[in-house]
Amino acid sequence: MARTLQRRQWEALMAAFVGSPEGLPPVDAQEQLPFVEEYLGAGAPELPWAFRRCYTALNALSVMFKGRTFTRLDSEDREEMLQRLLSSRNPLLRGVAVLMGLPVLVSYYRRPEVATPLGFDAAALREEAALRVVSRERALPPREEGQG
Repeated sequence: MARTLQRRQWEALMAAFVGSPEGLPPVDAQEQLPFVEEYLGAGAPELPWAFRRCYTALNALSVMFKGRTFTRLDSEDREEMLQRLLSSRNPLLRGVAVLMGLPVLVSYYRRPEVATPLGFDAAALREEAALRVVSRERALPPREEGQG
């Protein structure tokens, strides 16, 4: 799958959505981009198209409100632009920011060096889950009269 955005566009989005959380590592586009591309490619076929349209809308809104495209804004203006969209009463404007933010935020917070300090230790959860037996092989109770 071809990249949905150019690298500098991804870096600007990642920095704007994640910022610089205190005590956590910085955004790592090199590590996060493959996951984001996989995320967009694994969903509905329309997802990468919708993502690109949302980015186009973000750029158009940036030009309308700030006079420059999103990647040409300084970091403070980028964050302000995203906050403006996320707090908008218009669900379409909020949707633009939410749709773009999901893969970016998931790609950041899924990294072990980010998740572990926040109290999410995936390895420990897998070990604990391995101690339990989960099965769906039991018979379901018969349906009662009147149930669909």
